[in-house]
Amino acid sequence: MTRQVRCECGYTARGQTDDEVISMILTHVAAEHPELADDESADEVRNWIELVPD
Repeated sequence: MTRQVRCECGYTARGQTDDEVISMILTHVAAEHPELADDESADEVRNWIELVPD
């Protein structure tokens, strides 16, 4: 199963592992939503991960 997180801005991070998706989302937040970067943690993002069929 593929893992994904969708940002409210429309960006979708997809990967094969939780860590891959978490890294992509934290990088996205830092670049596109710097005002939120200090508020989002890897543990919080982990709770947003959805499993989708490959």
